[in-house]
Amino acid sequence: MPNDEQRSRDYPVKESMWWQRFEWRVQRFGYLILVLIMIAGACGAFSKGFISNQNASSSDGRLQVRYERFGRLDSTMDISMHLTQLQGKEYQITLQGQQLDDLQIQTLQPQPDEAWSDKNTLILRWHPRPNQQNATVWLTAQPKSYGRFPLTIQLDDRSKVNITSLVYP
Repeated sequence: MPNDEQRSRDYPVKESMWWQRFEWRVQRFGYLILVLIMIAGACGAFSKGFISNQNASSSDGRLQVRYERFGRLDSTMDISMHLTQLQGKEYQITLQGQQLDDLQIQTLQPQPDEAWSDKNTLILRWHPRPNQQNATVWLTAQPKSYGRFPLTIQLDDRSKVNITSLVYP
């Protein structure tokens, strides 16, 4: 008896092997796409992970920012700011962006000595310890809407870094 599994049939159900092979190819392609989406998600293309982690520095190198490029709605996003060559009796970080109202700050360490806001700007000020040259500020924010979140971070009105995060629904 010859192997006729790959031929079209009329009994018990009419079927076309050409369409069956086409459907199998579409299924394999779909499986491949799903596996690629899972790998991208595990690597951080949709939230936390090495693809999402990004570093940005000011042109003078005094301000270095590590942040997440991709985030999820109602999930926390971490931002760390490394400050060097601190001068004077105080240092100040300014966060500025149109969507700043859509970010809820969950944690801020160390706590600033002074903080205030004006329109789309949040200003944080610290008084350094004697002879302190470097500092690190950790901020955790939770987006309240989705979309692009461009943000400008500035140290002492001189060193500036522009960052953008994309928040998925």
